[in-house]
Amino acid sequence: MTRVDKQGFTLVELMLAMAFISILLLSITMVGIQAGRMYSRGVVLRDINQAGRDISDTIRRDFLQANANKIDSSGLRVPNNSSWATGRLCLGSHSYIWNNPRYLDDPSLLGANRLFKVDGNPINLVRVVDVDGGLCKKDGSGKYPEMVDLAKSSNLLRSISSGDGSIGIHDVTLEKITSDDSREALYKLTFTLGTSKMSEIRNSSCKDPSETDNNFDFCSINKFEMIVRTNG
Repeated sequence: MTRVDKQGFTLVELMLAMAFISILLLSITMVGIQAGRMYSRGVVLRDINQAGRDISDTIRRDFLQANANKIDSSGLRVPNNSSWATGRLCLGSHSYIWNNPRYLDDPSLLGANRLFKVDGNPINLVRVVDVDGGLCKKDGSGKYPEMVDLAKSSNLLRSISSGDGSIGIHDVTLEKITSDDSREALYKLTFTLGTSKMSEIRNSSCKDPSETDNNFDFCSINKFEMIVRTNG
């Protein structure tokens, strides 16, 4: 009788092979997830920076056409209870109006606060054709205008109704550098631009990734500074 030895894998060898394949697949999955998170954060950072550059270019051009004596920055933060509801900067022929992201983030606050609207819809940031800076002038009751027609405005940021999130103006400051009262002047303009989900932000910064309620991959805050001048 001839004896035939059959070669094959033992149960232990099969289990080791399956464990190796499982670890390999898990590693590939983790790398894919991490790459996706990095891509998502990169897209958010790109959008914030691109929006900041576009806004800076538009504002710089409007300042060049402005008369320093007609610039009105008294409404950069219009008070609303313990916070501010809107901000506005009027340059004489064009004005910039924005709403506090805090109120845009919470729909329950929209009706109870005096937000600026275009055709009845609250905005993030708009550029408005505004001869003589009327949007920075209070009426007889001490209130600023709160609405403008769509034909006179253009959105500089995604509107609050967009489904993929929105970008908001968190702060704006304007400092006159030159001391004379001529039509030509230099200003330092600073604005903070970032995602409008205030639940993800603390002290003007995105919450740390270690916090349970953070959304670090989709949160970004960036400050833009520039020197602008008027030509009168």
